[in-house]
Order: sequence, then C-alpha cells, then structure tokens
Amino acid sequence: MKIKNIIQILFAFSPLLIILPVFAKASLEIDGDKPLKDKEIKSGFIKVRVSYQPNNLAQDTNGDSIENLSYKIYYKDVLYVNDKAYNMFAPVGIDLQDLDNNGTDEVIIRTFSGGAHCCTSYYIYTWQNNKFNKIDTGFIDGEGGVFEDLNNDKKIEFITSDNSFLYQFSSYAGSYPPTLIYQFDDGKFIDVTRNHPKLLIERLQDMYQAYLTAKKEDYERNGVLSGYVAQKILLGEYESGWKFMLSNYDRSSDWGLDIYKGENIVGKHPDFPTALKVFLIERGYLDKNGNPKK
Repeated sequence: MKIKNIIQILFAFSPLLIILPVFAKASLEIDGDKPLKDKEIKSGFIKVRVSYQPNNLAQDTNGDSIENLSYKIYYKDVLYVNDKAYNMFAPVGIDLQDLDNNGTDEVIIRTFSGGAHCCTSYYIYTWQNNKFNKIDTGFIDGEGGVFEDLNNDKKIEFITSDNSFLYQFSSYAGSYPPTLIYQFDDGKFIDVTRNHPKLLIERLQDMYQAYLTAKKEDYERNGVLSGYVAQKILLGEYESGWKFMLSNYDRSSDWGLDIYKGENIVGKHPDFPTALKVFLIERGYLDKNGNPKK
C-alpha cells in the first residue's frame, strides 16, 4: 500500500495539520519566497549544495513554471547527483539524517507543489554500492508526514496517511484517512503500520471524535467511517468496525457509489457498505473474498 472546508471541521478531521520537524544532524529550511544561491549543508561524508528561485521568478518564456530548486549531492567531495525539483510558495526542506541507523546519512528533500490540499513530496537519496539511489514518496496530501523514531531504536519511521481515502466517500473536509507507517531499510520504505498499535489507537480515537462532530453538525459521515473501518482492520478489529459503520452511516449520501471503468461511469453500487467493501479490497485492506488481511 502505497498522505477539510468549513474551518472547524477541517481542524477536527485533518490528522496531520501539526507536523513535527525532521530531527536531523544537518538541516536547511529555505524560505519559499526568497532566492538562494549555492547554500551548503554537510554531515560526515555527505554534502548538499542548493540553489532556489521563488516560483514567481522561475518561469520560462511562455510564463510556465519550471523546476526552480536545484541541488548537487556529494560524497567525499565528489559530485554524484545533479538534480532539480519544483516547489511553490511553501518552504523547501533539505535534511541530512541517518534513517536506517547504518552510520551514513540519507539526503531528504521536501517540496510542495501548491494547491488547496496538495501536495508535499519527499525525495530521499541513500548511499549504496558506491552511488546514491533515489526513491520518492510521490504526492502526499498537505504537509505530508512526520519522521520520528517510534521504537527508540535509532531507526526512523515515516508516519503519514492513506491519501486514497480523500474524496472517496465525501469531500476533503469530510474525509479521515487511516494511518500509514513506513520504515526506511536498505534503500526502500517498508510498511510497518501494524507494528504500532498505540499510534493506531490514538488515530482511531480521533476518528471517533470526528464522527461525533460530523453527526452533531449534520455533516458528512461516510468519509470518516470509511477510514474508521480501515483503521480497525489495521488493529485486527474488522468485525466491530464494520458493525459500527453499518449502524451509523449516512444512507442518504450517494458520494462514492459510482462505478468507473477508466474515466467512464459504468454502473452504481447499491449502497455505501457495498462500495466501501469493494474499495477496501482494491486498496488491500481486505482480500478478494472480503476478509481482512493479516
């Protein structure tokens, strides 16, 4: 598995509005509105040289935006990476941090694409086999996620959300996606979500409060309940989560009931529970027979 706009509802529902900083040996935060030229940060054998032009200055002759963040990555003062990325408005983050406790820092580059709810991207470079290998998170909702050592084992987890739930059964404001937790190991992210039940329970409790708020305000509930059921699956409590959903979903809402083939609507699910089960199978929370995956 590969992360809202009545203001009160937004703060009740959004699980990652407050983002903890990346704890790094070396860190550079670039103001999204100010140009920067050849700024360097270094940790151990790793060095990064960064230049940046604000979005309104980074346009081609047609006025289209271009990649306005450029960076060079060195190992033992030898240049290995010369790359670019796009950023709009929000600060750029460059961090050097040993994510997998192997003694060598990863390079973490955070950018923002612009837009009301989207999107943060992380590009991570790790030194392996005498070169830097790159992976990225793709677009993640809002401010993206949190890097934090959940086990106190000096291996860093990345805490985010399953953004596929956004807009699926309600508006952005009415959505509450389930948790995703990854650990960086051997140059890739591994899903370790189920290894952290305490964090999952905390999010589940917040989801329940969001449901109560939505019910009280007569606001969208099904977007919260879809995430609630998925979160219960992650905790091994599918049956009770499904039962709660059946007792409390909004039967008048038809959001998310359309069946698509490509971009074309080819049918309609009879109700929200049916549509939710199909979606949970597609997203890998349930197997093809509709049973929770372990």
